[in-house]
Amino acid sequence: MGKLLRLVVFALGGLVLLIVAAAIILPLVVDPNDFKSEIASAVEAKTGRTLTMEGDIGLSVFPWLGLDIGPVSLSNAKGFSQRPFASMKAVQVRIKLLPLLSKQVEMDTVVLRGLNLSLETDRTGKTNWSDLAGAAGSEEAPPAAEEQPASAGEVALTGLAIGGVEITDAGVIWDDQQAGAHYEIDGLNLRTGAIEPGEAVPVELGLVVDSEQPAISGPVNFKATVALSEDGQTIRLSDARLTTALDGDGLPGGELKSELGFNSALDLKAQTLAVTDLLLQAMGLQVEGELNGSKVLDDPAFSGVIRVAEFVPREVMKKLGLPPLDVADASVLGKADAQLELQATTDSARLDKLRFRLDDSTLDGNLAVSHFARPAIRFDLQLDRIDVDRYLPAGSDAPPVPPPAAAAAGAQMIPVDTLRELDVEGELKIGQLKVSGLRSSDIRMKLTAKSGVVRVHPASASMYEGQYKGDIKLDVRGQQPKIFMDEHLSGIEVGPLLKDLSGKETLSGKTQANAKLTASGQTPEQFTKTLNGKVDFKFTDGAVQGFNLAAMIRKAQAKLEGKPVPPDSGPNQTDFSSLSGSANITNGVIRNRDLMAMSPLLRVQGTGDIDLPRESLDYTVTAKVVGSLEGQGGKGAVDLKGLEVPVRLSGTFAKPEYRVELDKVLKKKAEKKIRKKLDKALEKNFGDKFKGILD
Repeated sequence: MGKLLRLVVFALGGLVLLIVAAAIILPLVVDPNDFKSEIASAVEAKTGRTLTMEGDIGLSVFPWLGLDIGPVSLSNAKGFSQRPFASMKAVQVRIKLLPLLSKQVEMDTVVLRGLNLSLETDRTGKTNWSDLAGAAGSEEAPPAAEEQPASAGEVALTGLAIGGVEITDAGVIWDDQQAGAHYEIDGLNLRTGAIEPGEAVPVELGLVVDSEQPAISGPVNFKATVALSEDGQTIRLSDARLTTALDGDGLPGGELKSELGFNSALDLKAQTLAVTDLLLQAMGLQVEGELNGSKVLDDPAFSGVIRVAEFVPREVMKKLGLPPLDVADASVLGKADAQLELQATTDSARLDKLRFRLDDSTLDGNLAVSHFARPAIRFDLQLDRIDVDRYLPAGSDAPPVPPPAAAAAGAQMIPVDTLRELDVEGELKIGQLKVSGLRSSDIRMKLTAKSGVVRVHPASASMYEGQYKGDIKLDVRGQQPKIFMDEHLSGIEVGPLLKDLSGKETLSGKTQANAKLTASGQTPEQFTKTLNGKVDFKFTDGAVQGFNLAAMIRKAQAKLEGKPVPPDSGPNQTDFSSLSGSANITNGVIRNRDLMAMSPLLRVQGTGDIDLPRESLDYTVTAKVVGSLEGQGGKGAVDLKGLEVPVRLSGTFAKPEYRVELDKVLKKKAEKKIRKKLDKALEKNFGDKFKGILD
């Protein structure tokens, strides 16, 4: 037994001596540099490229089995730049020899210095690495076979440990001539701690971007602790932090200083991804959230929650390099925030429980987009209140636009091509709305857009103590867009409406109005010239502001009788119990033949045309006295009963003119009165002999 033990000890000792001797003798008798030409020839035969090895190849055996390679480069593909496809200054890889006997791989830090890659795409879309991929994949892969246990002569490794990875002074050039883009990354440095399955590894990555098209430059840094499970199926990143300090004309606002932090876990076997503690700070925004993914390798789907902390929109716009908006209220765009639940795939996205707050307005609801190539949009949104006028340019500051410039600015105001592609369906509700001075509430609009037809129906709103209902359709399938409108107003107090719209309450009363109109074109001028349809309206218990017809009659009567003109009294308005009418519109010309207004004193009839394209008037209003002037600020004037007063309206919208011919009317009335008295006198004195002689 002792003799056997001594034999084993001698054998082991001899083995150790053999290994040591080999470690000493092998580098002396084997020079790897003798094989440089053979290696280069093999690479050229396989790839058609030239491998240049300028430095020496160093070989060590004990205690580390190591390989040191000096400067080496691989030429570019034919038809591309003269830059090497890949080059490096030095690479060092070392493995401990003795642990290999126990099927353990213990590597020293892998060092790679001065690696440079030139990735290029020509004008046709061909890349300078496609031939390498073809060479690598030219041989048919062997058919898959069932996994077999290792034979006695095969070595199965039971462990792998790497002292770390150190890549220094690396660079990448991306030159895409087809897209007209050129990017350069310099000073790329990657350092890791010791790498062992199941152990956390600190990782640091730093690089400098230098791009000409677009012009972007600056450092990018990444730090994280990476943990790879023993089976290699789960990758965890803890305390990950990505920072940028970029600038250049290719960036919105000329710079991007950002910081992104997160934790993540990727399970390759289950194909799941979890991102937690997400925090992005950039451009004055702070975004927080969580994200979960499933089937991330086969058919990715994601869900999560995103929150945008309160920010100042006008400051974000400034950082993005956007010009300040010309708004009527300088305090708007002062605060905003948002939150939402996200569901997304590679071809769809859905935002649920969306809440976006801007100044004093809050938007809630849901929004979904499917089929990104031809988006189908669905939404259900509610806005509590908004004053749109605060966000529009101040009217007093807006410079006048001459008609030719206005026509040019209005050209192609309807984006026909975009509308033809729309697939939209949704409903918008607004609690309170103010726009162009008009106020409304409880607004509901259903929008559909499909195959070139955009429709808002039903549409309804409460406004000025009444109701609005409408059906608006835009058809862009033909050469010119066509607009169809079917709108109804009921119970609207027109006085406050006109005051909010124009600042003047020129008409008052409750309103009933209906309009069925069509128009076509691309500019306001074309819309006006092609306007056709019918309208009808009725106002009750109102007044026309700006003139008092009863007072005008009294003054004219006083002048005719040679009496003092009575002073003005009462409001400067003409009251009516009802005002109604209808009109046919043909190519922008409004023709009305049945205007009728009634009051205790007057009956008013109107007829004429209003030419919208020419902005001109040709209208006659005839007022007939049917009652006493009492109640209209004057004493009784029963003798004026039956008097008809014509008012002629003419001129243009900018300079309207009106004329009232009361003198002729009253003279005619006086002549009738005189004739009537003479008739009575002749009849009294001469009987029927002269009856009717003055007619």
